Amino acid sequence: MATTEPAVRPPDNAGKKILMIMTTGPEDPDKTYAPFYTAALMAAMEIDTTMYFLMHAPELLVKGRADSLPLKKGGNLRMFIDMALENGVKFLACSESCRDLCDIPEGALLDGVKLVGSATLADLALEADSVISF
Repeated sequence: MATTEPAVRPPDNAGKKILMIMTTGPEDPDKTYAPFYTAALMAAMEIDTTMYFLMHAPELLVKGRADSLPLKKGGNLRMFIDMALENGVKFLACSESCRDLCDIPEGALLDGVKLVGSATLADLALEADSVISF
């Protein structure tokens, strides 16, 4: 009996890079969980996934903040953040946004979040295969 090829081949994600830009902060938590979920999913698909947080989005990464952000469908934002981190998503927070806009003190962000300058965003965007903004 002959074997048949699958109708759709799974994509080869080796070497693919996705950049997700987050600008939405705790002012609207129901707009924030989907990016973390999507990032976790992409990382699980072995896509190199980076989330860059600027404007008010770094406020989501302050220790204890996501635990207190309830979602309409239940639970809180922290479970989605943890899912993304556990799947290997890289979290980069704009140091200028943290310092000048959000007044986030040094050491207040979750473990695993790296502070970077705003010029890093341009480098990441140029290296990425796709850029998604939330």
